[in-house]
Amino acid sequence: MKIKSIPEEHYPQYRMNVMFDGYKWDLQAGEQSTISDKVLLFEPNEISSLIKDAVALYNETIAMECALQKNPGLVLETGISQEMTYALCNCKPKAHIRFMRFDFHPTTDGWRISEVNSDVPAGYPEASILPELAQVYFPGYGKCGCFGEVFAKKVSQIFPKSCIIAYLHDTHTVEDYQILHYLGDLLETFGYNSMYASPENIKWQNNKALDIGGIIRYFPVEWMEFTKGVDWLSFVNSETPSCNHPIALLTQSKRLPLVWDRLGVDVATWKKLLPETKCASTLTDHNGWILKPAFGRVGEGINIPGTMSSQEENEIRKAAHENPTQWVAQKMFESVPLDGLHVNVGMFVTDGEFSGCYARVSSSPKIDEDASEIPILVRGA
Repeated sequence: MKIKSIPEEHYPQYRMNVMFDGYKWDLQAGEQSTISDKVLLFEPNEISSLIKDAVALYNETIAMECALQKNPGLVLETGISQEMTYALCNCKPKAHIRFMRFDFHPTTDGWRISEVNSDVPAGYPEASILPELAQVYFPGYGKCGCFGEVFAKKVSQIFPKSCIIAYLHDTHTVEDYQILHYLGDLLETFGYNSMYASPENIKWQNNKALDIGGIIRYFPVEWMEFTKGVDWLSFVNSETPSCNHPIALLTQSKRLPLVWDRLGVDVATWKKLLPETKCASTLTDHNGWILKPAFGRVGEGINIPGTMSSQEENEIRKAAHENPTQWVAQKMFESVPLDGLHVNVGMFVTDGEFSGCYARVSSSPKIDEDASEIPILVRGA
């Protein structure tokens, strides 16, 4: 595995292609450009190992989800509210597509994962279009999977033909819209119609979304529960085909490892790849441990040493101390940078099938919203 750069003379054209063909309209994350000139190159045996582990992790996660639905007491321990726990443990999901993204990191102890994005993972264009735009500059290398192709196939199998698909997101951000617009444009080529909306815009009757044939949600379940005007219970009991169903929240919590030994399922791959995790309330010595919010996203609220001020560090420790059921402590791994960049490889699995990958890179070991997304190419693919 190695990081290479798009040839300098071709980068301006590549950047334009990514902007207009790769759905990167939001060009800046603070001072950081969202369009990098970097590409992550893999050998076939390297990526095949990650694919094998990602599929195994998916299957184990689904097994934990099924077991959790029968154990509401354990669900509560993961930090999910009583109302949502009751709803999820008593729902019977209809036809829906299920996909997850597992985040892998190269460390001094081999590959490790930091989490699963079980509910609303990002990176759809990055795992679909970016490799196609970059591979022309790297002869002998090609894309590995294509999230969009696999996803479109799954949609066509369960969503009614030519129906209106509602793409639900936070309508205040360009970033969310551009991610979903990629799927909308793609699925329109299959005869579907698109509606971009916030969850509160969906109206329900007898657990069916009115005038909507399918739902693709890029809006976290835990946000829906506390967003004014959202009929979140109808989403849970929906008979309208969807992706992902809110049942995904059961395995989204970073506190999942605290209960898995009581679920009666085999999670050997998870235990092999995830660093030791414990409840924040049991942490007596912070040395060598980091704190994570149970439902944090894109690296928010994680106190990796050297990546934040002492004030921010103290605020995180205080929050974890005051509300430990919403936090976990995780043994810190040592990320191994490539050419000065720390790497997070996101591996998508859709309905049990590997469906694509991309990477995020940062000069800091904390890979958060300021990281750059880059394509992955594989020799001989």
